[in-house]
Amino acid sequence: MTMPMPTASKSRKAEISEGLTKSLKREEKVLEIVDVSLPDGFGVGKEEGFVYFVPGAVAGDIVRIGIRKRDRRFSVGDILEIIRPSSHRAQPFCGHFGSCGGCTLQHIAYDRQLEIKENHLRQALARIGGVDLESVEIAPIVPAPHQQWGRNNIELSFGRGKSGLVLGLRERAAPGKSYEGKVVPLSQCPAFSTAIDSIVPVVSEYFNRSGLTPYDPGRKKGILKHLLLRESKSTGRIMAVLETAPGPIISLSALWHELRERVPRLGCFYRAVSKGSVDTGLYDYEEHLFGAASIEESVAGLTFHIYPQSFFQANTAVAELLYESVLEVARLGKGDKVLGLYSGMGPLEIILSRNARRVTGVDSNPANIINARLNCQVNDIMNCVFIEGKVEQLKSRLPSGPDLLVIDPPRGGVSPQGLSLAVSLNPSKFIYISCNPSTLARDIGLLRGSGYRPVKILPFDAFPHTSHLETLVLLETGGPF
Repeated sequence: MTMPMPTASKSRKAEISEGLTKSLKREEKVLEIVDVSLPDGFGVGKEEGFVYFVPGAVAGDIVRIGIRKRDRRFSVGDILEIIRPSSHRAQPFCGHFGSCGGCTLQHIAYDRQLEIKENHLRQALARIGGVDLESVEIAPIVPAPHQQWGRNNIELSFGRGKSGLVLGLRERAAPGKSYEGKVVPLSQCPAFSTAIDSIVPVVSEYFNRSGLTPYDPGRKKGILKHLLLRESKSTGRIMAVLETAPGPIISLSALWHELRERVPRLGCFYRAVSKGSVDTGLYDYEEHLFGAASIEESVAGLTFHIYPQSFFQANTAVAELLYESVLEVARLGKGDKVLGLYSGMGPLEIILSRNARRVTGVDSNPANIINARLNCQVNDIMNCVFIEGKVEQLKSRLPSGPDLLVIDPPRGGVSPQGLSLAVSLNPSKFIYISCNPSTLARDIGLLRGSGYRPVKILPFDAFPHTSHLETLVLLETGGPF
């Protein structure tokens, strides 16, 4: 005969079950969001000196959060409820916002985005660069003329989805979660161009039929890496570059014709090959397959031919405002000599050449140098020359004593050797253009120690709805602060 289980045992089981339920339930907390962290764009709340990062929160929000991760320095929480929304909160205009890693600030009103970026720049200059903000003229940030459709290029990644190959941007990283680098399929990209709407489904469907697989950098398997799209904002013409790992692929003729039917303004098509598993942004070689060899962009009344590896400012309208400001603060005379380091395909150097006696541009990418020389020919520029090589290795080939030295380095800034070389050239005026406030502040701190002080700082919002900021700094001799 089976004996009934004692009541006490049943009660104990209930207690254990209830205890497990409580232990699995996340801790909740009500917070006021007081700041937004850059570059990730997460809301920041504080309680008794302890910091909480809250993805999707806006300064001024009062939110109820569930704690996802906690350690000694900070916690990460997810929004469970917005109790009182911030007056700075905005409705994101892109359906991919939040999952796609492209934009991070669409949920914040645009004027508030500018304030956040300007404050971030000031903090970096003071904290990292040791700049006395009261002793330098810092202009208000110049807003982007177009808050949407302003970017002139985008690099899409191939990846695997539930139903096969997908094409889009990498997922957004989030604190407290392991980053897997998954590709978020795109159906639109208001930061770039309406052409995405037609190009992505055609390319995705074509390669799903082809049997070609996305490249896996971990396993070093597969072939399809990226699809680079560049759009001329003055003509509307589009360039497509299919980047692959080495190896034979199917004919792309049918894809070209199918794309042309859907997007008649697609003007040229390349295949590029990169051998390494690390994404460097450079190609080992490229093959022009269909259409014209380049697209043309117009800036400051000049025409620039753009090729697959051409380095050109990503926001054409802001680039024009930036270049106009360089001309204004440089105050060049017709007898002045200009040296431009990290010149890319030379748009700024060519623009400056119209106000100077002689301009020399330097870049390490041979494709940029060929492109820059062609752009001189296209615009009948005779007083501008370009030298290929790394800045740190070219001292004997560079003109000494330039009246103006312009540096426009990549996000990592300039190496100490490069800065030392720049200072040794003894320029009368120094213009530094940066897309990274942290490395800009670091390098300004080093230049201050060499006798160059910042006298004017002009920030530009070249990348609306992201944490990125383009900044122009004029430095002159006069001793360190």
